[in-house]
Amino acid sequence: MKRLLLVLILIAVAISGCTEKGPSVADKSAEELKTLSIAAAENLTSYSLKSSLTQMIKHNSIGTNESIGQTTTYTENDETIQSVDLSGYKSKKSYSIKTIAERPGYPENSTTSQIEVYQVGNSTYFKDGSGNWTHLKDLTSAGEIWEKGNFNQVKAQSAMINNSQMENAGSETIDGQETYKMKIVTGIADYNNLYDIAFDLVARPTNYMAMPSINKTELNETSKIEKIVWISKDSYLPVKYQSSVSFEMKPELIAALDLNTGQMMKLNQSIRLGEISVSIETDDLYYDFDKPTDIAPPEQALFAPVVTPTQIQTQAAVQA
Repeated sequence: MKRLLLVLILIAVAISGCTEKGPSVADKSAEELKTLSIAAAENLTSYSLKSSLTQMIKHNSIGTNESIGQTTTYTENDETIQSVDLSGYKSKKSYSIKTIAERPGYPENSTTSQIEVYQVGNSTYFKDGSGNWTHLKDLTSAGEIWEKGNFNQVKAQSAMINNSQMENAGSETIDGQETYKMKIVTGIADYNNLYDIAFDLVARPTNYMAMPSINKTELNETSKIEKIVWISKDSYLPVKYQSSVSFEMKPELIAALDLNTGQMMKLNQSIRLGEISVSIETDDLYYDFDKPTDIAPPEQALFAPVVTPTQIQTQAAVQA
């Protein structure tokens, strides 16, 4: 029995020696990760991306006695799947958008749209919700368009990281990859962007024909901003990014567009819009770095009529 126990102990020691990891590599600093991430994104040849966005807006209206205190909720869910061949000047993107409007006493109103886009060189093939294809042909060469980096979202993500202050939040395995989990510190730029988002949410329903007023101090005090990025320990590319933003505001409309002069004219009395609360969450997952991609527009897209920017400008001028 003692001999058997000794044998088991020796086996356990042997197994332990086989699986024991060598000296761990020191973690990279935030500044080192910034530099490494930018360099890695510059040399990227291809990637894929899955992203989602959920936006919820709750509007507590103030109006007639019947509508006072009623809350209308607008929800938008966006899902995107994208593959990009940076070296071959090709990309494919498909995304769906679902919006839901809920108001007490009314049936739920929802709409769903699906869009498909191929970019091949300087040609954009666009499929709308009705299944119709449009072929937009840019007069700029493919090289000039792609070399600007407009289709390298990984590079854009790395640039955002490079311009931010980060804090190490530990390590985590994402899709089998060991990563640095980094928290991005909220800065002045984030609060400026927050104000732009709030302004746009109020001005957009009026087609920007009215000017809102938003108390920036109150907006910042109610806001919560969190951004986290996961950076691969092997490639130093960002493999995942999450953000969540929420805030509350009580905007007013203080001016309206004078159609005769094209100028904003101050209202004699501002129009209160009630309390609006907003939450926005995004989730991006990057994968298949430097892997071969098969991107080819369907035959229906290739036979779509070609439209150039010059034609669009001419048509717009005629309609004006």
